Amino acid sequence: MKWFNRIEVRLIGLIVLVVVATNLITLGINVYSTQRNIRELPRELRDVLQAERGEGAALPWLVSKRINGLLHSGTEVVVRLETAADGSQDRVFWLRVPGSDPQPIRIALMPPSPRPDFRTRLQQSLLIATLASSVLGILLALIFARHLARPIEAVSVAATRLASGDLSARIPAPKGNDETALLARNFNRMAESLEKLETERKAMIADVAHELRTPLTIMQGRLEAIQDGVASLEMREIDRLHHQTRLLSRLVEDLRTLSLADAGRLTLERRPLDLRGVVHNAVAGFQDQAQIKGIKLQTRLPPLPLEVEADPDRLTQIISNLLHNALAHTPTGGTITIEVEAKGKEVAVQVADTGPGIPEEALPKVFDRFFRAEASRSRQSGGSGLGLAIVKALVELHGGMVEAKNRSSGGAEFRFLLPKLETKG
Repeated sequence: MKWFNRIEVRLIGLIVLVVVATNLITLGINVYSTQRNIRELPRELRDVLQAERGEGAALPWLVSKRINGLLHSGTEVVVRLETAADGSQDRVFWLRVPGSDPQPIRIALMPPSPRPDFRTRLQQSLLIATLASSVLGILLALIFARHLARPIEAVSVAATRLASGDLSARIPAPKGNDETALLARNFNRMAESLEKLETERKAMIADVAHELRTPLTIMQGRLEAIQDGVASLEMREIDRLHHQTRLLSRLVEDLRTLSLADAGRLTLERRPLDLRGVVHNAVAGFQDQAQIKGIKLQTRLPPLPLEVEADPDRLTQIISNLLHNALAHTPTGGTITIEVEAKGKEVAVQVADTGPGIPEEALPKVFDRFFRAEASRSRQSGGSGLGLAIVKALVELHGGMVEAKNRSSGGAEFRFLLPKLETKG
């Protein structure tokens, strides 16, 4: 960076301009004020202040004062200026009052001093004050500008590292609560978010590749076996291939749903609906699966309608994903309970099971993409690890929130809240 582009240099230049302009204005006003005040003085004093020392100079102030005193008293005064009789450079003023004292008054003065006159000394004092204040202003500007530019320079260096791909770039924790300290802290938070997103992106790419590779490997192996004559092309083989293609289709559709939600392009066809009916229909679709596994489905619905403004298809998808997750983790003979209730201005839907529950270390990650508390079992059951992530995205898109916890009596509990539709009247 060129020196004239640095923020402290520009700040110093600005402050110097302000200081110089202020002092020049002050100097001009003082000179004008001094001249005006001198013009208002008595003529004798004005002559003494303004005249140059030397031959023909005006009478010194002491002499003028003595003469003025005599003149005001109405006395006639005779003044004579002579050089001292001893040949020195002293000047002698003779004052004589006619008719009173024949002996004149002798006043001897020292030779003129080499010091400048009063006006010159006043201007010199003002100039010295101007220079001193300018130097002080520059020093203060340098200290202030450097203090201000240091964290900004650190942000610039860290941002350069961040742009080059070093997501670990951070700024030392700043002190204070001014704008630069706030900027540094916000930069650190941004860098942490970017690093986390990059880590999640790499993990997601690896997970997607793994999820796609598993069914594709199975399909490729079965097809090659058929081509080599090891396996015969029969309905059982076709069913296996069809099952793998369904897994691939589900994974692709889940990824598409999440990508649309992230981009804010997942549209909802909202309309008023009774949440009880959506829950009842969704649960009915899982009755056969639950019966095959020997799991009991219980539904607790309120007697009065609970209206929400939501997309019925996406709402059904939320409940279906939660039920699918509960069925995958509930053992034979267990129970899954779906409960709907009003919570003030919100409506709560709760899905609880009697399974082993969620490990405590896994609770903060259950809604992360491709996260599985039991990866091997989930893959065997056909889970993609995206169901709960889709639940979270769709619930938040409806303006609600979702949470997961373990029940004290055992099992996992998922609950999501949606805003209740306020009816007029």
